[in-house]
Amino acid sequence: MSPIEKAPPFLYHPIEGVERLERYQPGGYYPALIGDMFKDRYRIVHKLGHGTYSTVWLARDEQQTAYVAVKIGTGDAPSSEADVLCAITDTRPADCSGRAMIPLIRDRFEIQSPNGSHRCSVTSPAQSSVAAASFSTFFNIDTARALASELVLAITYIHARGFVHGDLHLGNVLIRLPSSLNKLTVEQLYAAFGEPCTERIERLDGQPLPPGVPRYGTVPVWLGKKSNEIALNEAHLLLSDFGEAFSPSNPQQTRTGDQCCLPLPVLPPEAYFEADRPISFPADIWALACAIWSIFSSRPLFDATLATHDDISSQQVDILGQLPLEWWKRWEARHEYFDSTGRPKKGRFVVPSLEDCFEREIQAARQKNGMGQVGTEESVALLDMLRRMLAFKPEERATAKTILESKWMTTWGLPAFEKSGRV
Repeated sequence: MSPIEKAPPFLYHPIEGVERLERYQPGGYYPALIGDMFKDRYRIVHKLGHGTYSTVWLARDEQQTAYVAVKIGTGDAPSSEADVLCAITDTRPADCSGRAMIPLIRDRFEIQSPNGSHRCSVTSPAQSSVAAASFSTFFNIDTARALASELVLAITYIHARGFVHGDLHLGNVLIRLPSSLNKLTVEQLYAAFGEPCTERIERLDGQPLPPGVPRYGTVPVWLGKKSNEIALNEAHLLLSDFGEAFSPSNPQQTRTGDQCCLPLPVLPPEAYFEADRPISFPADIWALACAIWSIFSSRPLFDATLATHDDISSQQVDILGQLPLEWWKRWEARHEYFDSTGRPKKGRFVVPSLEDCFEREIQAARQKNGMGQVGTEESVALLDMLRRMLAFKPEERATAKTILESKWMTTWGLPAFEKSGRV
């Protein structure tokens, strides 16, 4: 049973932008407050965000006089994420370009609360996710190229280390904070980004708060910029949230399609049509293609607004072409979208092909916003790469290594990455 399913009905007045307060219960969140000090070293100064299994805080490392991100796991959080990160980064291969995009665990410790034992990890902080930065705006063309190529490098690196990320989407791709932030005192940080925004937590029944619930909720701070303000020399990312990462070669970590936790817009088709079969590296490749598309477009390739699995499958057919025959025959809902000949049913909206979507959602939209179009030769190379990454059958999909060697990466992606300045 998931933590969301275990959470009781609403007990507290909700606070906009704050994690669900009912998860401050045994097995749930740690009741952190601004000013808390951990290990006599890390002083909490702001909140960065939250997820199902953690809250993330900006802290001042009083020993190093630097800002760090402290991720505090829930009492029931899986213990694998920090272990995976350490396993991925514990060697120094000859070409470690992608390693720079993987968070390094600076410190690990454990703290106690009425809600349980909470594992904590300390990493470098980030300014925002790519998803948040690019909401309704575009990256400059060179910045988009650099970010897309860095993401390819990151996935190539973790695949070479034998791991699948398992939760790749732009909400888990972060823009690095510049090291100049460390020059700011806490007072200067507050002057630049605002003081913590807090709101008292109150029970709906007016009763006192139980142990393990903080006095107030803290709204995450926005340290980022909008995508059109991010210069090429600031285009340095971190691939975060390895809580769903696994090693396909480890029988104890086998993950089947119905266990795939990727959001619906980036869920690979094998997770739906072969739900009882193990997923592997190709699942990341499908999600990577969707992420690259959104970096250039600022919109998802597949629109999950009020969509079902079958709605997404119909979009995939519209955009990419016919499903593999065995999947097509197995897909009971196909008759809702297509006639007996495989043509879209009359009266429904048909999503244009990949190439037509590219012209509308990337080329025309970027031109309208003055953010630079993709050149003709580059468009051909980029679409060819995306097509190979979006092959329906996972065994026919491009690998991270072949993507890295593709014409688009070698001619446009990697040169932009080099121009951005290596971290």
